[in-house]
Amino acid sequence: MKLIKFLFGVIVILVIGSVTLTNRSVDEGVVVASLSHEISALQNDNAILAAEVASLGAIGNLRTKLAQEGYVESGKVASVSVVSSVASR
Repeated sequence: MKLIKFLFGVIVILVIGSVTLTNRSVDEGVVVASLSHEISALQNDNAILAAEVASLGAIGNLRTKLAQEGYVESGKVASVSVVSSVASR
């Protein structure tokens, strides 16, 4: 009789432990899903910002900004005719 009571107590403890662990794993699964969704949203925002940076740095956009600042495209290129001693080594 004592063995049956002991086994019944062990089974009850194991069932309570199983329910507790299952509940914790479900809670952690919800947190992981939430973090995964947040990571996906941040990666999407990062891609959008990278596209905006590329758009703002485009040469056509730079020409427009330079023209607005008063720079004029002359078509001439300036160069230095003196050879540096560092470059000739």
